[in-house]
Amino acid sequence: IVTEKHVSSGINAEYGGGNQIDNIRRVSGAEVEVAGNDTVRNKERKVTIYGRQEEIQIALTMINNAIAEKIKSDRESLKDYGYGVPYSGIFTKINAVEAFTDTNDMSEAQVEQQIYIPNSETKSVIGPKGSHINEIRQFTACNIKVQADSEVEGDMRMVTLKGTQRQLHKAVYMIRNIAR
Repeated sequence: IVTEKHVSSGINAEYGGGNQIDNIRRVSGAEVEVAGNDTVRNKERKVTIYGRQEEIQIALTMINNAIAEKIKSDRESLKDYGYGVPYSGIFTKINAVEAFTDTNDMSEAQVEQQIYIPNSETKSVIGPKGSHINEIRQFTACNIKVQADSEVEGDMRMVTLKGTQRQLHKAVYMIRNIAR
């Protein structure tokens, strides 16, 4: 699932005489399908990738990089206007261990979920001054709370997430792919 903004001006943007999605297909060898305008829900669009595991990995990495570049460009243009919003590069840290699959649960009901990450990966997930976790919060619109150092027992740390099932699904995917 990709936000409409990142599809239209990120992965579907012009790239060397063609659009970015054509370049991703050509380089990765994977088939990449971007859902049509009639399927946009909550300003999100489904992107489906088919192919061998290595082709899917290459396509997913290229899509993540295209989105990261779009976010970086947006941040830099905001910075030019004096907003000074820092770019943390969180999306360049997400190199999928497994391909993302969307959830079919479109319910707007708020739910809570706990996941556990290794203490050794906490800094990677949180990022400098909270930049990574804040990017994940912003991108997924999910409320995320990482267990404080003083509350941790053992080598795993609890992360509590609140949001719709779809928001949780995206946030869990992002966190797990950073905290490998």
